[in-house]
Amino acid sequence: MRIPWKEGSEESSVSEEQYQERFWRRRLDGIGLDTVNKVFLAIEFQRTQDAKSNYVKRAAAAAQDQYKSLLAGLQAVGRVNGWQAQQIVFVGGTCGSVHVESFNKNMKAVGVLESKWDPIRQKLMRRLLEEQDKVLRSYFAQKGGARGQKGKEIHGKGREHVKWDMYMCRRSK
Repeated sequence: MRIPWKEGSEESSVSEEQYQERFWRRRLDGIGLDTVNKVFLAIEFQRTQDAKSNYVKRAAAAAQDQYKSLLAGLQAVGRVNGWQAQQIVFVGGTCGSVHVESFNKNMKAVGVLESKWDPIRQKLMRRLLEEQDKVLRSYFAQKGGARGQKGKEIHGKGREHVKWDMYMCRRSK
């Protein structure tokens, strides 16, 4: 996805159409606009292995590196009209962890009321665990099959977690 910048005298190794296509494939997970203070927030969510204590720093650095050129372009264009562009990275661990200090800092930057931070973080943690549950169920269903009601074998993808405590099973005929 990286496009090397060429000087005007050099030939471009990438056509304008390819450049535009690559640009539009770089989608942020969300944006925020503060029209009063003229701030554009590029919101990115990273999910990473949270076994080590530095997982937040590593994931944030990866997200910043991923969108470095896009953010630089937004900052340059925004500066002309008095806008600032900054990136906010939310990091969730695969085991359901959310770093409280960085999460609260991001919530403040986005403008969420402080009374809502804990409930939102709890919902995020629950969602992270649900997604990990899907990954593990899929892995074990593909690896060894899954068992349905009364011990009957379920072939295919096994149980799929739909929401909270609801699962769907697919049975072969």
